[in-house]
Amino acid sequence: MKIAVMSDSHDHLENIDRAVALAAGKGAEVLLHCGDICSPFVIDRLAPFPGRVHVVFGNNDGDHMTIDRVAGRFPNITVHHHTGVIETEKGLVAFTHYPEHGRGLAATGGYAAVFSGHTHIRMSEVLNGTPHN
Repeated sequence: MKIAVMSDSHDHLENIDRAVALAAGKGAEVLLHCGDICSPFVIDRLAPFPGRVHVVFGNNDGDHMTIDRVAGRFPNITVHHHTGVIETEKGLVAFTHYPEHGRGLAATGGYAAVFSGHTHIRMSEVLNGTPHN
């Protein structure tokens, strides 16, 4: 399963549209968003992705209730609130907004990979044998 990961899109609609198109064009089957979509209308921009979309909340996501309600209109979108976990053929994959939470999840050794956002800096590390990106 090919997974695309994005985070901290902060209502930048053109960037979101480009990221969704790029992920789809590269054959991603799942799109994970690690928080800070910010506004409910961003869900409409994630919905055209041809596979499953999984979203967690970040510190700049305002109206959680409306984000949940808007996401409910799209069968391919799931909002996991603060931590998401999906099952893949390689094992469980966790994702969250905060890197310190991601490091804690990775340190358990219970996941094939863990993803987080928040810092706006791309990084990768391995904790207890688990990749944390």
